[in-house]
Amino acid sequence: TSIPGFPDPDITHPNIRFQQMKTLEREVTRLDSMPVRYEMDDEKERYVPALDPKLAGRREWNLGRLLTSHEMAHVAFTLSAQAVMAAFLLLVPGSWLGIAPLAAFSGGDAFVPTLWIMVALLTFGLFKLNMHLGRPHRFYRGFYNLRMSPVSREIAGVSAFSAGLAGYAFLAMFDGGFVTVLRVAAALVALAGLAFGGWYMYRLYRIKARPFWDHWHTAASFAGSGLALGALLIALCAAAFGGLAPELGHLLAGMTAAGIALEAAGLAALARDIAKARNEGAASWHILNTLYGRTFLLRLVLMAAAFILAVVMAMGLAGGALSFPLLAVLVLPAAVIGRALFFACVIPTTMPGAYFWRNPGFVEHAREIGLARMPQVGIAYEGHHRFRLDELMATIRETTWQEKWEQFRRIFTG
Repeated sequence: TSIPGFPDPDITHPNIRFQQMKTLEREVTRLDSMPVRYEMDDEKERYVPALDPKLAGRREWNLGRLLTSHEMAHVAFTLSAQAVMAAFLLLVPGSWLGIAPLAAFSGGDAFVPTLWIMVALLTFGLFKLNMHLGRPHRFYRGFYNLRMSPVSREIAGVSAFSAGLAGYAFLAMFDGGFVTVLRVAAALVALAGLAFGGWYMYRLYRIKARPFWDHWHTAASFAGSGLALGALLIALCAAAFGGLAPELGHLLAGMTAAGIALEAAGLAALARDIAKARNEGAASWHILNTLYGRTFLLRLVLMAAAFILAVVMAMGLAGGALSFPLLAVLVLPAAVIGRALFFACVIPTTMPGAYFWRNPGFVEHAREIGLARMPQVGIAYEGHHRFRLDELMATIRETTWQEKWEQFRRIFTG
């Protein structure tokens, strides 16, 4: 039985069966603020989600609301991790493959400072991700169930990449035959973590219960923004430390243009495939073009301007000390806005809310008028939570070695 508003049984595989005894209306609407209704499909003999035209609206900004949401922690983590991963791929394997501008930069004085800036940026992303948790000091629980959970695999992979990157940055400060072997080993660890963590960073969003994400534009967004930001990161560091040769600048500008083009292609495909789809993805596209419509247009304008400038720079028709900072002023806001929209516009295929319960519209209203300050309302203001080091240390002291071993096993057994 398919019940309007319930997740598709093909997704959830429930072990409870509902039997519908009464005939419902051909159209069923939701009580919450989501622009979704459910229509009877005579061919499939089941209700399917559809855009509710009664909730059509005009284009709005809502930029402050977008950039202060709880999802900004995920924005910071994904963008910083993907930028650093792309930069590492360009610098280390790029120099191994003999790409002359990258090999020259890797042998120069700006290489080691760039690596440490990459370590700092990735650490910032991991910190933001951890601090948005309800109990940040219980971060180690994220590694549990590595055997089954894509989230645990993502965390494990990115952590391995972070460790390998830090080791490579440290060993790059020294010379010697044995140090070179260790540096290559650290790079291989980083590359393995990059591949494992990067893949599951993508896979955990490709789920049927999130139609807006379950599209190849997710891969294009992650790879494109990572490539553009990673190339810009190298260029800005090279310019800051005096290692930006013209050939390197042209190559990095081309990489930035390629990243922007890839992301734009994903957006075009998403617009073609999902705008008229009969699922929650169409409602997500509607929200993108109405509630955040003006902000979305701003992002498109920034991407177009950045692409044109990057192409001109790659062709050698523009240069100078201000070229890459100007390009960064265009690319970085476009990437932040785009990733924030990626998280803010998704509508899951879960049970709809009511007038008050699980209603995003009521949650926003309660926070605006101060009603959320009343504990009985059950709505909390968004913000980072306290990292209680004393509780973490107490747990370490009070946990027996047998319990520690069992928890370690849970990482792999679930």
